[in-house]
Amino acid sequence: MRASGRAVIIDASSSGASGDKFLGALIDLGGSPKSLAKVAKVVEENLPGVNQIQVKTTGVERGEISAQLVEVRSEEKVSKRRASDLQSSAVKCAKALGLSEWGTAVVKSILDTLASAESRVHGQSTKDVELHELGSADTLVDILGVAYLVDELELSEAGWWSSPVGVGTGVTEFSGRKYPNPAPAVAEILRSHRFPTKTNNIQFELTTPTGAAIVVNLATDLASEVPVISPNKIGYGAGAKDLDQVANILRLTVGELTGNGHAHDEVVVLETNLDDVSGEVIGRAVEKLMEAGARDVTITPVFMKKNRPGQLISVIADKTKSEHLAELLMEETGTLGVREIQVSRHISRRTTGTIALDVGGKKFQVKVKRAFTSSGHSVSGKVEYEDLRRISNETGLSIRELQQIVKNRGTGRDT
Repeated sequence: MRASGRAVIIDASSSGASGDKFLGALIDLGGSPKSLAKVAKVVEENLPGVNQIQVKTTGVERGEISAQLVEVRSEEKVSKRRASDLQSSAVKCAKALGLSEWGTAVVKSILDTLASAESRVHGQSTKDVELHELGSADTLVDILGVAYLVDELELSEAGWWSSPVGVGTGVTEFSGRKYPNPAPAVAEILRSHRFPTKTNNIQFELTTPTGAAIVVNLATDLASEVPVISPNKIGYGAGAKDLDQVANILRLTVGELTGNGHAHDEVVVLETNLDDVSGEVIGRAVEKLMEAGARDVTITPVFMKKNRPGQLISVIADKTKSEHLAELLMEETGTLGVREIQVSRHISRRTTGTIALDVGGKKFQVKVKRAFTSSGHSVSGKVEYEDLRRISNETGLSIRELQQIVKNRGTGRDT
């Protein structure tokens, strides 16, 4: 069983974040190097233009701290790829790896973040923008590897928080040119997500675009709201270079939220009023908002000026995703403005587990979410709709019939 009381703290304040540091920290937490080899093999089979991918994991010291260094090397037949090509290959890889629904969604979201940043920096559409170093097989291995290891370590249901992201000064070089640190794509990612940034007096690229995109998509809250936890595991991921001024590491701390009360978090509500948009357009907007990471989207009928009927679209989202979702809402509906309201939530403690459900003599595994009071008493239990839909498609029974079977069976014991 996995509990939502688990928390993961990303400490990227001293030496930033990168894809290889994330992989190393997850390996140090207990992830399997063989899993990364599997990811590399799948990328090699599904990404056109790559011959061979090798992944090497080594125990090293950074500033006298033991950490895991992950090196990904690939033989490329192409020098650049479009963002859309990388996204298409990522979907195939996610399916081949059997990533969870969460894992697949976070891979897509990270790649969308990279594409949006490159699009803004280069002034091109996200569909047509070309990725140079970011279009390599290494990038795809980093992103898929993080999602796969998080699934493997059963941390996808945990709450993720992050410190401010450390960035260096001076210049960095890629594509034969020098650019100021942080690199333009990193600066754009942190700006668009309003993510706290800490500038270090270190003339080195501490945070890469891939690292920044992973942080803003994993973290559900920021440094000022880091909760009190009881830590039980710590993992260190090493950067490729051993720096003199700072230990070049990313630290992940896994623990349990303390206290018996309910949990709290901060979210934003994005709102806009519409009175001249068709139902088809609104339906598509809702679909895209959910795909882009909104927690929930609701439509409320309202009366507007001069008693005109209209719709109020309300989007509940993480603060780090508000900029992107507001922009998407304006693009899809044509609205000229979006209100943003910061709200605090009280959240009951929840757990997720699985039960075996017997339907017509056939066994199915379904995921069950349960909520508890502060004293530990169960107050509700619910089977995942997607599991019921899958069983409905296989058996021909309606959702209501399946819900009755679940009710008769009870959800008191987990497998």
